[in-house]
Amino acid sequence: MSNQSVLVVDDNEAVRLVASEMLKRLEFDVTCAESGSQALATLKETAFDIVLLDIGMPEMSGIEAYDQLRQFAPVQNVVFMTGYSKEEITGLDDERTWILPKPFTMDDLTRVLADVNLS
Repeated sequence: MSNQSVLVVDDNEAVRLVASEMLKRLEFDVTCAESGSQALATLKETAFDIVLLDIGMPEMSGIEAYDQLRQFAPVQNVVFMTGYSKEEITGLDDERTWILPKPFTMDDLTRVLADVNLS
């Protein structure tokens, strides 16, 4: 794909590792965060082309992190990683958001990232 930057946010270390490895194979520059608050702190310091954000995290859900992110980065591309369907998730009608169902394959990830790059 390209040398775009991605922030992977998930409380599960295995998911962060697998997603990171997949993204590196696709030639993305990858940074990881293990919580919504850590992601927000990172995003205030560094710009990313895409944020892969888990919805179900303790302390701060991905939706809560997303709501705070939109206050200072309204055009940030966000891909939600989740086991929920888009219909089950409310408030994500933003044209800058996508859903990546878990568990996902390299093909699933590639398809979603292609959609993000087309927008």
